[in-house]
Amino acid sequence: MGFVKSMIKRYKAIPIVAKATIWLIFCSIIQKGIAFITTPIFTRLMTTEQYGQFSIYSSWLQIFTIITTMRLNGAVFNKGMSKYKNDRDAYTSTMQSVTFIITIIIFIIYFIFKEEINALTELPTFIMVAIFIELLVTPAIDFWTLRKRYEYIYIPVVTRTLLMAVLNSVLGVIAVLLSNEKGYARIISCVIVNFCFGIVLFAYNLYKGKTVLNKKYAVFAIKFNLPLLLHYFSQYVLDQFDRIMVQKLASMAAAGIYSVAYSVGLLLRVITTNVNQAMTPWQYECLEKKQYKKMDDIMFAVFTLVAGFSILLSCFAPEIMKILADEKYYEGIYVIPPVAMGLFFSFLYTTIANVEFYYDKNKFSMYISCAGALLNIVLNYYGIKIFGYIAAAYTTLICYILFALGHYIYMTKSVNASEGIGPIFSAKRLLILSMVVIIFGIAIIFVYNIAILRYLIIACIFLVIYLKRVRIKEVFFSIRSKEK
Repeated sequence: MGFVKSMIKRYKAIPIVAKATIWLIFCSIIQKGIAFITTPIFTRLMTTEQYGQFSIYSSWLQIFTIITTMRLNGAVFNKGMSKYKNDRDAYTSTMQSVTFIITIIIFIIYFIFKEEINALTELPTFIMVAIFIELLVTPAIDFWTLRKRYEYIYIPVVTRTLLMAVLNSVLGVIAVLLSNEKGYARIISCVIVNFCFGIVLFAYNLYKGKTVLNKKYAVFAIKFNLPLLLHYFSQYVLDQFDRIMVQKLASMAAAGIYSVAYSVGLLLRVITTNVNQAMTPWQYECLEKKQYKKMDDIMFAVFTLVAGFSILLSCFAPEIMKILADEKYYEGIYVIPPVAMGLFFSFLYTTIANVEFYYDKNKFSMYISCAGALLNIVLNYYGIKIFGYIAAAYTTLICYILFALGHYIYMTKSVNASEGIGPIFSAKRLLILSMVVIIFGIAIIFVYNIAILRYLIIACIFLVIYLKRVRIKEVFFSIRSKEK
């Protein structure tokens, strides 16, 4: 009992930011774990072509989401939470209404050009209609979740996330078992779950906001995000469009294999996304208080931890793929290391971009993102044709590295122009860490058949984490709750 009381006392002493970060990461890991439990079922029940249908639906859903939401659930939402902190309910409901109106307009355009759009997406009309029904209300989930995250009210977020994950997986398995069109059945099961939760939170946000549309808030958000739209589209190209290009240039089956392997790499995205969302308010506070050295030291410790997870994920790729799918998917293991490395650089540049957004220097994101997206499409086109679909993962990695470099240079200029100081993040440390990630990530591919050597690398990483456990704790305890 004494040990339990001691643990409870320690837990209560943890700052609210650290608590939120721990719980949200834990929640995301459980959510991904639920998906992992059911993925082997889906990959064995569905052909690679059917799994490819589901992955292509997910990719096109992301495209239409960017268009219909204008990514108002991105950086501008956190900015609005800070700018209009005395009227957050109305700001939230306004963002929701703006996305609803845009979705209706895009839905009308879709019906006018239905045949052409169906031919482009290779999805039937009933699936496209289901996507738009989902898009009408599901942004409400994001706005509600982001609001709770921003205020570190994490318990409702954890509960909602896990409940949706369970229902999505269970209903998906049932739908696939009962249907001959297993790819489409999996899609519809996702739409149903998202719509049910979305419509409830849509009504809740409107009720709390007591405002359908505040013109001032809508104009602010749209003006802030317009320069970023191409940036968000470019992010999509790096994150998702390679699956569509694999489908077009290789086959639907190749897209299915690539998607399963890519989903393994996205295990790291679960961690990095939640860390970034939890730490963005803290970064803003450090910048406001001009605590640059503190932010640099703590963020480098976080970067190092993410780098370790990236290498670990690459080491475990063969075992994870064997669990997730049968032999027809196994060659996808060679997709995982470049994806894991790419997600490290994605987290790096996203964190750096937070500094740019704080100083309202968001136009550069559009320019560098567009350049990176165009480069990615060109490299994908020739890479997939010459080397096969695995090349798509390496082209994405190259573009993420260039993103991180470009944002670092621009962030340094932005801080210097605004504050008259040098770079916030140490270039030398980041360069060394980046080289370590690349060297280990590539080297691991050549030892996939030497299990003992891979396990030795894994053991060394865990040993370093254990030896640095005090520093890791210090990182969490150094983050203080921002002022409400």
